[in-house]
Amino acid sequence: MRSGLLAVSVLVASAPSAASATDWYTGAPGYQPAQPTSYISYFDPMPPPTYSVAPTPTATESYAPSKIGVAIDSAVTADTKNSKFATIIGTIAPFSDFDQSGMRLRIGGVVGQYAYTNSTLGRINGTQEDGSFMIGYEWVGRKGSFAVYGGADYNNNKIDKFDANNTAVGQASGAKIAIDFNYRPTNFTMFSGVASFSSAHNSYYARLKAGYAIAPQVFIGPEAIFMGDDFFQQWRMGGHVTGATFGAVQVGASTGVLVDKVRGTGLYGILDARLGF
Repeated sequence: MRSGLLAVSVLVASAPSAASATDWYTGAPGYQPAQPTSYISYFDPMPPPTYSVAPTPTATESYAPSKIGVAIDSAVTADTKNSKFATIIGTIAPFSDFDQSGMRLRIGGVVGQYAYTNSTLGRINGTQEDGSFMIGYEWVGRKGSFAVYGGADYNNNKIDKFDANNTAVGQASGAKIAIDFNYRPTNFTMFSGVASFSSAHNSYYARLKAGYAIAPQVFIGPEAIFMGDDFFQQWRMGGHVTGATFGAVQVGASTGVLVDKVRGTGLYGILDARLGF
């Protein structure tokens, strides 16, 4: 996250030291699977703020098609480097359900706190809020989906001490673009990814996942996350569980190690959930 994603993201994650522009992003719903009557959706919430959070996990969902599709992704993230973030993202398919190609609207917000150490100033505590609105289009096929988005992003990043090295502090707004994909080559394998970039402090976030089914629509596998902005850069490597369903809610979790340019190494965790209508 800039200051610090759904990342415990609805995930738990962290970012480098000083706060930087927040950059979160959730992947778009999935595609029509082999079973003609079952719709599988995949999301990757949370790209938490670009500075100390990692974005959100993924999950699968099955629901009956309707003229308008609505999905709410939420995530919480945390790490051993003193960052905690929560993310909520709403995605709307205004003219079709998610199992059909069409226009998408997405609005989201991130809020959290983080900390890092300056050799001269000591510990610095920060808070961050981020909001974005994007319009996009998703192409849905038999084995996967691909979506592109574009819109506006606003970020407010505060720290309790003045740090001249932290160039990502204050209020900033800019243009934001994002892409996501979900591919199921077989009933037992999955690949997914999300990526976004905001001109507010040049914040970026990318997450890639691969998985193997251990139960119907439940996957486990490795993940890689990359994030940063004008102030920090961080990468994470870990494992995920995606697609567990409890009623109308799908949940996921991931955990692993992080390497941060400002804050050093640590551990992260993400918990996320999706509710579809």
